[in-house]
Amino acid sequence: MVNKKPNYVLIANSEPEIADLFAEMLLMDVEKYRSKIAYTGRDCLSSLKKDAPDVVLLDIDLPDMDGWELVKKIKEQKPYMPVVIVTSKPPTMDDFSRVHMVSDYLMMPVTVDSLHMAVRDALEVPSLLETCIEAVRCLKGKEENLSILEKKIMLLKQSISDRKFFIMMRQLYPDTKLRDDPNTRLLLESLRMRIDRAYSEIEEFKRGYLFA
Repeated sequence: MVNKKPNYVLIANSEPEIADLFAEMLLMDVEKYRSKIAYTGRDCLSSLKKDAPDVVLLDIDLPDMDGWELVKKIKEQKPYMPVVIVTSKPPTMDDFSRVHMVSDYLMMPVTVDSLHMAVRDALEVPSLLETCIEAVRCLKGKEENLSILEKKIMLLKQSISDRKFFIMMRQLYPDTKLRDDPNTRLLLESLRMRIDRAYSEIEEFKRGYLFA
């Protein structure tokens, strides 16, 4: 039996105790991970070039660089590099337009289960989507069918991101808070409508195309 190579997680966090805690939490998963810690944005980019991690676990509050700017730089170097944000900062309205760049956005304090789930999703979902595309490419053989499928898979990927963001926002803004915050309430209502539309479109596609 060939042993599976452990996935490599680059932890970018300026607080050594928290970074060490995340590394220990990753060791608790049944999946095998190896990790390295970068304490600044510059160190993170340097490690990205030298070590080729499988996923970046990133705190957006770094001493030398804005976290979202670092995400952009990561994507410039490695467009398909999954990034999971773990932060103590509540998301702002601007973050809603940028969250599509990352695989997940977790709020501190983060649980072991939520960290494991976020890292697994970041590693597995993109490869699963690519596998689906390749499988249908071999089976269908028609360029128009492949184009339709790719669009629906990208819609599914965006819907997964939207659902995670919605759950996180609802944790931060229960009904009691939303009554006094009309802007956030409208944001969440709009997000829910987008999730529902994507779900309906994907279900219709499955019934009419995949299972025809």
